[in-house]
Amino acid sequence: MDWSQTPRVLLVWPEQGKVLRNRLDLILLERYCSSHGSQLALLTQDAEVIYQAGEAGIPVFKSRKTAQLQPWRKSFREFKRRELEDKVVEVRDRDLFRRDNKPVHKEFQPWTRISIFIGGVFAVLSIAGILFPSATITIGKEINQQSLIVPIRAIIGEDQVQISGQVPIQEFTIVVEDQQSIPTSGTTSIPSEYAQGEVVFTNLGEEAITIPVNTILSTDSGNPVQFLTAEPGKVPAGGGESTTIQITANNPGISGNVLADRINTISTSLEAEVAVSNPMPTSGGTDIFISAPNISDQRRLNRNLSFRLKDLAAQEISEFLTQEDILLTPDLENFETIEEIFTPEEGSPGNVLNLEKKGQFLVFYTSGDDLLSLAADLVKAQYQEENYEPLLESITISQLSLPVPGVTQSYTWRMEVSWNERKIMDQNQILQIVLGKKPIDAMNLLQESLNLEVPPRINLSPSWWLRIPALPFRISISEGES
Repeated sequence: MDWSQTPRVLLVWPEQGKVLRNRLDLILLERYCSSHGSQLALLTQDAEVIYQAGEAGIPVFKSRKTAQLQPWRKSFREFKRRELEDKVVEVRDRDLFRRDNKPVHKEFQPWTRISIFIGGVFAVLSIAGILFPSATITIGKEINQQSLIVPIRAIIGEDQVQISGQVPIQEFTIVVEDQQSIPTSGTTSIPSEYAQGEVVFTNLGEEAITIPVNTILSTDSGNPVQFLTAEPGKVPAGGGESTTIQITANNPGISGNVLADRINTISTSLEAEVAVSNPMPTSGGTDIFISAPNISDQRRLNRNLSFRLKDLAAQEISEFLTQEDILLTPDLENFETIEEIFTPEEGSPGNVLNLEKKGQFLVFYTSGDDLLSLAADLVKAQYQEENYEPLLESITISQLSLPVPGVTQSYTWRMEVSWNERKIMDQNQILQIVLGKKPIDAMNLLQESLNLEVPPRINLSPSWWLRIPALPFRISISEGES
């Protein structure tokens, strides 16, 4: 580098070995080249050297061609050094002992001077806050209780809460089912013994007629009773000849006991050849009576199970509704029977009657959230002045009457809304009253100006200080218990 006369020096790094990897070594090389009027650049692939050269402001290239074609950026150290040299020359050219030389004052920007001024003000206020006394004024909360009676009208189909007192009706359905059993109180008859008797067959022709066993005979009434011949027989030849044969009822029971001359129908082809009649009533048919449900049992069981289903529905309703919701149909009259099965059926024997029943209830109610929303709107509408404000979280509602159904799918009742209100403190007014005054005078003035029931408390720090501070930011105002 000593004999180099070129303005640029490209220092090629060896591919093998690790030399001059320290930033200080690179800075010394760059300074040495600059002192000889040359600009230094490096040609290397070493990542560590590339990084350290970049930190030192020395340009780095990866090939000779790139170093020849691309411009070399100036080192920031060179610019800094030239700036310092210019300042040194400027100082040397100036005669510091000449009387006409005026001191050089550094001019600041306007925003800089404003920032310095504001910072100074805050510093002064901070010192004043530490050195000057402080006061704490505690004023008791003035809480008043208010109430309002509102007529409520719930309407089916309404979907919004109106401040006039109209609220929507909500509805839902409940399906419940259960079964119950009761002892039967009725009886029913069951056929037991077969009726018996005898009939007379009369020949209508000239030839003898044979009557086979189990020939079917019956009465000619609307509900015919059938009989069977218990033995074979033969009617002698000749018109008007007859024979007597024993018969037995086809079905057991008292229905087989028929009066005389009632059996006169033959259910076979013999009807055209012979006539039949019973000269004496049949007898011996009997029924036995056992327990069975009757219509009274069914009605009683159905009524009991309906009450049970209402109780089950009421339990589900109480679990579904909240404490603030208003049930409009507590009697649960909107009931629809889905399924009803009696076992055994009416007239069938049985000692116990069982009923399985499923029903659906339609329930109307008013949401407690809608009522609270209406109450909040009504309370807010009561306040047009700024002296008091309502405590909305203290709103409570109570029903003064039960809902009464109207003629247009609506329900009406009366509701009471209660809430607390608080007197608003004007801190600016309080500060204007107490600034610089004695604590006892300030307490009296506050109680008189704000119409306070309980005088406020004023604590000074330090406690021996005689007056309330004159600086507003040294006074703290808070609300105590009511």
